Amino acid sequence: MIILPIVVVIVGAGIAAAVLAPRNPALDFGPLGSAHLHAVFAVVLDGEAIDFSQDKYQVKTTGNSYIHVEGGDGTTLHRHSTKVPVGEFFRSVNMDIRDNCFIRDDGEQFCEQGNNQLRFYRNTTSIESIIDYVLQDNDRLLVIYGDETEDEIQAEISKLMAITIRK
Repeated sequence: MIILPIVVVIVGAGIAAAVLAPRNPALDFGPLGSAHLHAVFAVVLDGEAIDFSQDKYQVKTTGNSYIHVEGGDGTTLHRHSTKVPVGEFFRSVNMDIRDNCFIRDDGEQFCEQGNNQLRFYRNTTSIESIIDYVLQDNDRLLVIYGDETEDEIQAEISKLMAITIRK
């Protein structure tokens, strides 16, 4: 009779420990320093690009060293782990992409509705999403939301292709 409550407590403590334990990014993404790649990116929402050169987006000693922007540059993503996805960068700056929405760090959501679409491009090719994408060296990534025409999207891609990747 006393064994059942003890088993319940032990199992409950084990579950709580597993759920509440801090995540180890090296297990999820690969060890820090296992890669060193660079890519250019831009996020354009309703015609306005997010300025990732702002200090609040730059890597800090307590920030995400696995994938980040640094040195006041807001267009070059640095990936320092073999499997870290682009979505980890957005989460590290309090942004997210989910349910066909881009969520900015101020909580404003840009969700697909009517003619407004959330689209993703790798180099010059449209892709399904970038949230789980592991960038490759010299990639060009574009997240764009709005009702842009194909010509307007191509103009954004051309701007992205012209940016120098800082290493």
